[in-house]
Amino acid sequence: MSSQPGDPTHRPVLLLVFLVLSLMWLYADQQLVAPLLTTMTVEKMIPGIRPDCNVNEPSKIIELCATSEYYFYAGLLGTIPTLSGIITTFIWGYLADKFSRRTLFALAVLVGEIPCFLTGFARNYYELLVLRALTGVGINGAAPVGRALVADIYPPEKRGKGYAIYNFSTGAGTLLGMLMAGIVVSIGLSWRIPFMLAAAPNFILIPLFLLLVKEVKLGYAEPEIRKLYESGLEYKYRISLREFKIALLTTPTLIFIYLQGVPGTFPWGAIPYWAPTYFQQQWGLDPATATLIVFAAGLGMMFGYFISGLLTDHLLKKGYVNARLLIPFTGILIGTATTVVLLSYPYPHGVTDLNVLLPVILLSLLGMVFVTFAAPNVPAVLSEITLPEHRGTIFGIFNITDNIGSAIGPLLAGTLIMALGGMYQGLIAVTLLWIPCALLWLPALKTYKRDREKLRKILAERAGVK
Repeated sequence: MSSQPGDPTHRPVLLLVFLVLSLMWLYADQQLVAPLLTTMTVEKMIPGIRPDCNVNEPSKIIELCATSEYYFYAGLLGTIPTLSGIITTFIWGYLADKFSRRTLFALAVLVGEIPCFLTGFARNYYELLVLRALTGVGINGAAPVGRALVADIYPPEKRGKGYAIYNFSTGAGTLLGMLMAGIVVSIGLSWRIPFMLAAAPNFILIPLFLLLVKEVKLGYAEPEIRKLYESGLEYKYRISLREFKIALLTTPTLIFIYLQGVPGTFPWGAIPYWAPTYFQQQWGLDPATATLIVFAAGLGMMFGYFISGLLTDHLLKKGYVNARLLIPFTGILIGTATTVVLLSYPYPHGVTDLNVLLPVILLSLLGMVFVTFAAPNVPAVLSEITLPEHRGTIFGIFNITDNIGSAIGPLLAGTLIMALGGMYQGLIAVTLLWIPCALLWLPALKTYKRDREKLRKILAERAGVK
């Protein structure tokens, strides 16, 4: 059958291009605050600095003038956007199973970008906090809708690649945000500028997306459902909360994948947020050099997405179904060890020669290559064991469990820093939470194949495939 408007075969590359570009600029916001903390503090945007403390070197203001309350307020800027997203992400996911995923994705992006742009005009800490919360609603709304769209255009055996591209866009956005923040700091511009720059492109991209990209048919990439569409029929199933609850309770792999995300995201929330400050205080680096090390970690993430996504797709085609579980398990453990080595590295204080920086840049890059092996495989596994009309909601719930740690991570690390007596001890403690995350992949080895085969059977029955 020839391509019809509304099918993923109708300009699918255009859909993917807009998805990648929109997510990239949306996620550029997520790592803007961390490298700009010092600059914001100098401008008195964050409470908790002793009023009688005067320092001549701005990069020393946190080290010499911060009270214990400062770490609470600074950590809250990283926690609140994710918490606001957690509260609303289930609603976005459920709506994606009832209505147009294309339209909802566009709406979520705009809901995130408008307050991101307005962050540049915040007059005090509390206005800043409210705008960060609203931005989090949009970012965490686009996540379940975007992941459901990927499953609609990529068949099961190619979803490692599909979600690698999805994660590439979010990872590229994170790098872009770091780069913009680093440049702004290095040339002495206002911390407000990156927020406006990150938001502006989507005010053009989203109207073009709605104009040029057609609707994607629900579940089109599933081979059984595609045959249904090609015969001129429609897949009319839509989410029923009763049926969804039954599916959730009878698919144990879902529970294990949800659970692993909770401890696994504490380090993801804490380390990128506090690492630039750690490298400045403990290693004596300037903000731009500290951001460079975190930027290298972001590059490692990008490599890790594609290595793990393509590798598990390849192994799946060879018949190694459990590769989607074992590759993340192995990668997380290796990445944890590498991150501990990085944080413990005996760096000579204040030295910025390339030959001295190179080992820590390589450690930063290598650690994130491995620890991100889970990123494309989590949504791939979830999509392979859930019905098409449940995936928005499934990804909404996943976004909650996946972001609980991210939300609390910055605040938890700040608390551990105070409780354990130093940034090193606090960051090491939170890094070790990746170990229980890795171990929680192992119980799914007993259930994943069975849950996967159950889905194929249901879809075949619905499509009348014998």
